[in-house]
Amino acid sequence: MAKLSGKSGKVMYGSVTVAEITRWSMDGVKMNTIRKDPAFGDSVAQYVTDGIVEPGTITFDGNYDPNDTAGQAALAAVCEAGNGLTNLYLYETANRFWRVKAGGEIIVTEANKVELPRTGIGRISFVCQVSGAALEAVG
Repeated sequence: MAKLSGKSGKVMYGSVTVAEITRWSMDGVKMNTIRKDPAFGDSVAQYVTDGIVEPGTITFDGNYDPNDTAGQAALAAVCEAGNGLTNLYLYETANRFWRVKAGGEIIVTEANKVELPRTGIGRISFVCQVSGAALEAVG
């Protein structure tokens, strides 16, 4: 069974590595369901799909770097502008990454979420909504 370490992971915005990111995650695809009303004699709940796929969310965080204008600050600007991205890549190895499929986009919904402890390194986090298509692995 293959095992994968996060050591080679990174987040890229276009051709730029977002500086100091130490963790990323995605929650994957979810199919919505609707609970069927129970009929006479039913003893177990039944569900049906409504045909709507939720493509998921992405989160990533790391060390706050106020000098990373092409990565951390650029993603904050995208969030403020309300623009969707098609060029955000989540690398799990040097040759394998996740991206949104054709027809979809990634919307940065939270940016510049900064935590600056008195006795530690500042942290920053981002949250993104995948829209229109799911993520796909490449490589």
